[in-house]
Amino acid sequence: MKKKIIIISTTTAVVLIGIAVALFIFLSRPAFYVPVNSVLVLEGHAPNPQDFVALVQDRAATLGLSSPETTVEIRNLENINWNESGDVQVSLRLRQDGSLRSVQAEATAYIRTMPAAFGISVETPMDEIVSNWLFWTDNLPPLHNVLADVQGDFPANITNATGIHDLEFSLGGVGVPVQITVTDTTPPTATAVNITLPMGEMPEPYAFVTDVFDHSLPVTIEFAETPDIFQYGDQPVEITLTDRYGNSTVVASTFTVLPNTVPPSIYGVQNIYLMVDSAAMFRRGVTAEDTFGRPIDFTVDSSQVDIATLGVYTITYRAEDAWGLYTEVTAEVTVTGVDPEDVRERAQRILDTILRDGMTQVEQARAIFNWVGWNIAYTASFEHRSVYDSANQALTHRRGNCFVFYSISEVMLTLVGIPNMRVDRADVQPGQSRHAWNLINPDGLGWHHFDATPARVNINRFMFTQTQAEEFTARTQRETGTRNYFHIDLDLYPEIVR
Repeated sequence: MKKKIIIISTTTAVVLIGIAVALFIFLSRPAFYVPVNSVLVLEGHAPNPQDFVALVQDRAATLGLSSPETTVEIRNLENINWNESGDVQVSLRLRQDGSLRSVQAEATAYIRTMPAAFGISVETPMDEIVSNWLFWTDNLPPLHNVLADVQGDFPANITNATGIHDLEFSLGGVGVPVQITVTDTTPPTATAVNITLPMGEMPEPYAFVTDVFDHSLPVTIEFAETPDIFQYGDQPVEITLTDRYGNSTVVASTFTVLPNTVPPSIYGVQNIYLMVDSAAMFRRGVTAEDTFGRPIDFTVDSSQVDIATLGVYTITYRAEDAWGLYTEVTAEVTVTGVDPEDVRERAQRILDTILRDGMTQVEQARAIFNWVGWNIAYTASFEHRSVYDSANQALTHRRGNCFVFYSISEVMLTLVGIPNMRVDRADVQPGQSRHAWNLINPDGLGWHHFDATPARVNINRFMFTQTQAEEFTARTQRETGTRNYFHIDLDLYPEIVR
């Protein structure tokens, strides 16, 4: 049998040899490797060498072939101390199945000590817990074996409430215990409310906010600075809300103060009796306040008073508040020829003999009425000048006209604290004398007539009602011809009991 000899040209031979060499190189060269990874290594734990290799896709894979397995070997293992934190350069040898040779590579191992505890805010989602745990890797480049390998079995509601929780993370197959402290670091929230109030009325801080929300109740609500309740108009108000963990927020609102329309008040003004040429103390016992009860100054106009001359004078008290509202009150100053204090002392000595402990005001008034009627004689010759002059006449001479009876009654009634006032006869007829007596209101029973002056119609006139006074007036006119005995202008006096 003849053998067939195939003769090829030199050019063809070269081409065939080139194809063979190329095929040999293609089949024998290592796969194309994605650059190796740097990895995070827990202090005291050696890494898995495979962590240094990224996903591999060689040329064969592009042809639909399966990728050969890549194995990694750490070449300088004896020079690395995995128990000491730091950055270590790692020399790697990589080989794929089917490759005839290995590939050398360099990577970095970041050896770190992981924190055993960290804190998070209440209601933090679980994925944020993992991120919080990994905060210590923030300064490292992207690491293949960190995020993908963090594992743990965590309760779904672990952050619903504050507290301390013991968990376990898994990093690269290594179990790591971690203590998580759940705290509230979020300040309260609220919606501002504008408030309008009358001047002088202090609002509550909580009135300026609504829709208050916080994870950690209770929330303390207070003024950052107390508002000025006497500053008319709008003023900014800041409300501080603080939860039980000390988280605070400030809410800005507006406080509108309405203008004040009520004038001030003056207290303690009363008629004054002075002995001629004695020292006058018109301000004693008198005070003034604005409508909010705050003390304010006042003035006294006593320019009409002549201390050296007997007579009755008018003084005027005036108080003006910060808003220009003012009040004026007048009083009478009677300059007498006797010492009012001496008159009061002598009248008190008499009261000490006719009154006893435990008496009601009605009983005290009755005792005074009886003493005056039994101990003072009537005479029409005395000239009335003042209450204390007339009361002195009663105490010294034990006689006088109706003004003397009225005056000694007023001094005594006032000393025991029974409300009283002077009453004067109205519409005095020609030829008819003036008449004065007292109104009293003992024990709050209402105003009644109190007339201790003797009369031609002999009827006891202690605590007469208005009806009794009118009946007495009519009877007196029938029996004596005296008109208008108890006739008064009712508009000048408080309501009298009928």
